[in-house]
Amino acid sequence: MFLGIEQKRADPDNLDGRLIVYARIDIEPSDLINLKHPIASVIHNGLLVAQNNYREQTSLRDFLKSELGLSLEEGLEEIIDRMDGLESALDPQKLREKIDGMKEFEEFIPTPAKIVPFNSEEEILEQEGDIFYVGSFENIGNANLCVNSFPILYQARYREQQIGKVRSEIEFLIGQIETGESPPSSTVMPPHELKQRILRDFIPDLLYHRQNAHEFETAQAQFREFMAGYHQPQEVEALVELISKAGELSSSHYRLIELLASKIEAAYAQRSNEVEQLDRQIDHLREEMGKSAG
Repeated sequence: MFLGIEQKRADPDNLDGRLIVYARIDIEPSDLINLKHPIASVIHNGLLVAQNNYREQTSLRDFLKSELGLSLEEGLEEIIDRMDGLESALDPQKLREKIDGMKEFEEFIPTPAKIVPFNSEEEILEQEGDIFYVGSFENIGNANLCVNSFPILYQARYREQQIGKVRSEIEFLIGQIETGESPPSSTVMPPHELKQRILRDFIPDLLYHRQNAHEFETAQAQFREFMAGYHQPQEVEALVELISKAGELSSSHYRLIELLASKIEAAYAQRSNEVEQLDRQIDHLREEMGKSAG
């Protein structure tokens, strides 16, 4: 236990990505009813609970689109339009210009968690994913601060683990290739297994042979043959080009490889909303990689 935070269910070294965090409010129900605090209306049986799925919502852009049906740009405009009295004290145009600049730092803006109603701790513990209890509070404001700040730490650790997992898995599989093992013959896989198959059976071979033109040509021919049945030529080409032209691979390269494989699977499974989210993530990452290279 750290800072009074109790890990009800989670593996800190292998976070699930689906989070529930809750606090108890140590206030008499009658006193809670009399409070005019806006958070009081979402406290049920003394429980204040926040929840989010960071597998699906990897950025503020994803959160706004999923929860509010807004783009990032529309969401920021909405914030400005609701400022009312502040408009007289601030130059709206300058404020908009400053917020436009914030879009470049989307990766650094944490994705919020949603306050959701649960009637009992038993009901909370029945949910899937990682569950944390942040303690008991007499002050609603402090409970709200704790419940909403913990997801920032959680999502940072989860995102970092995902990057490390992709890199470690690819490096491990490259080691297997060095022993002489070759990828299995191509067969059409169920849509939900396509990403895993790409990362497990083909990407390591491409990475291992990237400095040898003849062997790389053989590896990419095997990959293209396998992918012929999935009708995703643009993403296949993007993967091959990324691996063949990259110098020293960075965490950004590994992340882009994973995103492209995820998009191939999502497109084949016709998960259009996920494809849109992945397109935005891919474009953003490429922009950041371009700036770093420049």
